[in-house]
Amino acid sequence: MNKFKTAVLPAVLSVSVLGLAACGNNEGETLITSKAGDVSSANVIDQMGKDEVAQTAFQILMTDILKDKYGKKVDEDKIKKDVDAEVKKYGGEKQFESILQQQQAGMTISKYKESRINDAYQTELMKDTVKVSDNEVKKNAKKGSHILIKIKSETDPSGLTATKAKEKAENVLKEVKANPDDFAKIAKKESGDTGSKANGGSLGYVVKGQTVEAFEKALFKLDENEISGLVKSDYGYHIIKADKQDDFNKQKDSLKEKVRQAKIQENPKLMIDAYKKLLKDYDVDYKDKDIKKVVDEQILTTQGAQQ
Repeated sequence: MNKFKTAVLPAVLSVSVLGLAACGNNEGETLITSKAGDVSSANVIDQMGKDEVAQTAFQILMTDILKDKYGKKVDEDKIKKDVDAEVKKYGGEKQFESILQQQQAGMTISKYKESRINDAYQTELMKDTVKVSDNEVKKNAKKGSHILIKIKSETDPSGLTATKAKEKAENVLKEVKANPDDFAKIAKKESGDTGSKANGGSLGYVVKGQTVEAFEKALFKLDENEISGLVKSDYGYHIIKADKQDDFNKQKDSLKEKVRQAKIQENPKLMIDAYKKLLKDYDVDYKDKDIKKVVDEQILTTQGAQQ
């Protein structure tokens, strides 16, 4: 839900914009002076447009509300230390910041820390909003491995023709059925899924909604250690194994979060209603009608939440 994450604009500008919206001052605060003329927050708003101003103001507002509500549940110092450990792991500040900027222009380590902190507050709101029981996790998460024989496509020319892919998949399936204990070994040799091949085809825990429908249906029908027949998807032919879930209790909390995310993706209105309740609880009053209109019609909507 990117609409509700950390504002990308510099903090000083964002606060000035929010202050202008709150006080209704048409002239705005003077930000820069020169012999050629002054630049006010009103000038900046005119240049940015109401949509961007409203989104930025709303982001700041929600950050403040979530920090007030969940401040005792989020350890900001620990999050910052975790980021520092990441920075060290990836070769230092310069290297890490370069990686960040490849993902999002203008991103810095400081902004990344703020983003991680805001994500933690968002997670607390999601926990309050979408409850997930242990039983739901068991129904919606399953540990599995697969071997993929890829079919050549426009986006991935490395696969085989449909006919050759099916022929190879049938031969690999025969080998797997004859030697089920060698599934991982065969996957390392034959699978076209580079993401799981090195791990013997292991996908870890798969949560419903994460994979294509044909794959999901096949995996969740299997009993522990059972191996499927050929399962065709847009990627090619899969041979799927349901793995032993001996680490379920250890993984349960992280799986709950994945199931929660899947529920929200399926029904974004859950979070929209949660934000609306927060705004009501905190007596939010929009002093600018245009900002209120953008929030109501573009941000707090199902379409807005999915962008």
